[in-house]
Amino acid sequence: MTDLPDLATWVRDHAFTAETLDPSAPLDDLEPLRALVGDARVVAIGESSHLVKEFYLFRHRMLRFLAERCGFTVLAFEAPFTEAHAVDSYVRGGPGTAAAVAAEGIAMGLGDCAEMHDLLDWMREYNRTAAVPLGFAGLDVPGSLGSPLPALHVLDGYVRWAEPDALGLVERATELAGRFHGGGIAPMEYYSGLPQADRDELTVLLSRLLSRVEIAAAAGRGGERRREHSSALHHLRGAWKLDHAHREIAEYGIESASSTRDAFLAESVLRLLDEGGPDTRVVVACHNWHIQRTEVEQEGPYVMRPQGNHLAAELGNDYVAIGVTSGTGDTGYFHGAPETPLGFEFRAMPLPPPEKNSIEAAFDTRHPLAVADLRAARGAVRDGDSVRGMRMVEYFLDLPVMAAFDAVAHVAQTHRATPGAPAPG
Repeated sequence: MTDLPDLATWVRDHAFTAETLDPSAPLDDLEPLRALVGDARVVAIGESSHLVKEFYLFRHRMLRFLAERCGFTVLAFEAPFTEAHAVDSYVRGGPGTAAAVAAEGIAMGLGDCAEMHDLLDWMREYNRTAAVPLGFAGLDVPGSLGSPLPALHVLDGYVRWAEPDALGLVERATELAGRFHGGGIAPMEYYSGLPQADRDELTVLLSRLLSRVEIAAAAGRGGERRREHSSALHHLRGAWKLDHAHREIAEYGIESASSTRDAFLAESVLRLLDEGGPDTRVVVACHNWHIQRTEVEQEGPYVMRPQGNHLAAELGNDYVAIGVTSGTGDTGYFHGAPETPLGFEFRAMPLPPPEKNSIEAAFDTRHPLAVADLRAARGAVRDGDSVRGMRMVEYFLDLPVMAAFDAVAHVAQTHRATPGAPAPG
């Protein structure tokens, strides 16, 4: 074992490198990544922080490669399942602008940058001539921890024809949800101010609705409107999961809601595979936290199982998780700003240098991009078990990197994403 190289040496000798992150550049230099992807049906591409310019560029370029060269058919984003239907409509040629649909369909401001708008416009242009359209799907609960109101509005139309006796349940749940609806992080604060009786009533209403819609969807599974039943049920499951997340946040804090939210993220991916059939291949774009294959080690009442842990258990080698991190430059972070529509702003802050035993310490910054296939490194380096750190916004998260990710993509330098033009209206 002592004759084995350390991880930094192995990365230097074996990592794939590229000299550009430009999404419009020719794709031939990415061909070595085909072996990393293999026949996987789901490839997840992470990020160590939201709203970082180079992470958007890398995901855009990888999406082009995976769609044009490998036959992937869906971009599944860290965005609300319900609201993101507006984005899918746009990339398939529907009305609006990239800025408008991103603001409507991608929560927490994660779509409000020029790099994301460019990606959506590229998808729309690609779909003009593609034999198989490239779809866009949201994976998350309504508002990405907002209120269930968007899902309940969709459900209102569904129950009117599918389960009219349940309309009263929807209307009362809608009334209660409206009491804490808002943009950004506001619903979490508003929910904490609801009387306990209102919280309990909403939970009961959503549970009763879920039972009713599950029965209606099962009865219609073989009919002409099967997809409408399935879609309505998933909208409602998002609202139901969100309600449980809010209850957990109110009792234990926001970290406790992660497992509930991540279970729905994974459920949404598996639904895409099931609904789309055997030729469906999905690119997942979520934070590194969500895509890791391993459980999160922590103290508290819950075992924290990220989306990637569920997908790895269900799909095995058909799931490939690529963590994305950086060497130098700036990162984006949440700065509380109650006067803004979201209740916070994303601001830039300098990255600290890589910590000893972090995965970042194994990379240098000679190339704009380097990708290390950690599956090949397992058992081939002497210090794999000691690699326990990875960037998480401005600090280093303790996790077993070699087991958590199949590969790590390292961007040499990062900057805050470019603010996009505001959406009309």
